[in-house]
Amino acid sequence: MNKSLLYFAEDATAADSGAVMPADSFLSMELASASSVVLKFKAATNAAGHASVTIPFSGAFKDACRAIAGALNSNTMTVVADEANGVYLSYNGGAFSGAVTVDNVV
Repeated sequence: MNKSLLYFAEDATAADSGAVMPADSFLSMELASASSVVLKFKAATNAAGHASVTIPFSGAFKDACRAIAGALNSNTMTVVADEANGVYLSYNGGAFSGAVTVDNVV
């Protein structure tokens, strides 16, 4: 059985270096600012209420949402934002880019 996974990595010096999140743990995608989004996932353990990933993006929020929806239904691992290696998901009208923040929130 294939499973959709989303890959995120901060720069190499960050304490939380990154995460691979299964699509079935996806909770929401929200604007954090005019140029960044927060993706929320169910926590892997009971230690936190949820895990979040904040990523800058360009283009329309709606197009960024479509890109994440495609990744969530891809049945493969999609690199959404790999800051350490400079690899980001692009989509019609924009791309994810810049500083990635992976965090567990209680």
